[in-house]
Amino acid sequence: MKIAIVEDDINMRKSLSLALKSEGYDVVEFRHALDALKKLDDSIDLIISDITMPKMDGIEFVKELGGKYDVIMITGNATLNKAIEALRLGVKDFLTKPFEIEDLIAAIERKRKVKEKTKGKKAEFKPEFIAVDENTKKIIEMAKKVAPTMVNVMLLGESGVGKEEFAKFIHMNSGRGEFIAVNMSAIPENLIESELFGYEKGAFTDATQSKPGLFELAQGGTLFLDEIGEMPYNLQAKLLRILQEKEFFRLGGTKPIKLDVRIISATNQNIDEMIKNNKFREDLYYRLNTIPIKIPPLRERKNDIIPIAENILTKTVKEYGFKNKILSDEAKETLLDYEWPGNIRELINVIERAVILSDNEIIEKKDLILI
Repeated sequence: MKIAIVEDDINMRKSLSLALKSEGYDVVEFRHALDALKKLDDSIDLIISDITMPKMDGIEFVKELGGKYDVIMITGNATLNKAIEALRLGVKDFLTKPFEIEDLIAAIERKRKVKEKTKGKKAEFKPEFIAVDENTKKIIEMAKKVAPTMVNVMLLGESGVGKEEFAKFIHMNSGRGEFIAVNMSAIPENLIESELFGYEKGAFTDATQSKPGLFELAQGGTLFLDEIGEMPYNLQAKLLRILQEKEFFRLGGTKPIKLDVRIISATNQNIDEMIKNNKFREDLYYRLNTIPIKIPPLRERKNDIIPIAENILTKTVKEYGFKNKILSDEAKETLLDYEWPGNIRELINVIERAVILSDNEIIEKKDLILI
């Protein structure tokens, strides 16, 4: 198993490296996240990263990794907010300095066992969008109607309501090929154009070889443009032209590429207000917004809360190899009474924390950390 250690403290980095090598692990070291991002490759099985680092902290680092690697996070000044953010990004193991090396080894071994169980198995792509509440059932029916068509869909709703999962649901009912998702707010503005449209060798200084963009990778499938309101205004005109002409060019390219991509976009912003303030093009909005679907916040779909919570609980128990756990009636009432400002994303965090931190098979009200 090959492990990358990303830690700016040389003493900590070297001690971890020596300890892991003595356990038989193959180890590479990086003193900061930016260096790691340049050199990480497919040979890496696991990353151990500090949170507090210069140039780029561990949270931003995990965002840049985009879920490609398993990560164990370590920190000397952990805060609940940092832990929550790490959980939200998919980090399940979070160790606070000073910790015993045995705890780190145990976390690594948990990761290794999961990899061994899933090795050679193709992951099934089955997004779940639980619909028990009548409000949710209505939008599910609308999604099923538009899914087989090529019309552009814009998903509206607060942060954390599950817009990407809903986009996947539409895609899975469309019969199309790949599903490619991009969060416009997560890409540096100067890289958005090359990421979306790709580039030819020599198009700019660092373009040492040609690279297809996300539009090209999504050919025959669906491209999900999350946080579309974050797209720079100057690129909105280019996107509009591409949607109208059904073709695009790589940066530096001279050969047009025919577009066969279904576009689903999403935003939690008030696009009408952005149009008034000249921050979003009205013509692009109408092109993307052929079918608008508003996903209600969790507080408006109360009947979905417990089924979603129990689904998350079942998955978390299975992932960590715990004995079966259930929610007490009082815990359920607590979940139903809460307003969920962070929506489903917050519910996931609450249930995962409760499963990991509770000592009993029954999760009680006291195990639910609501912020």
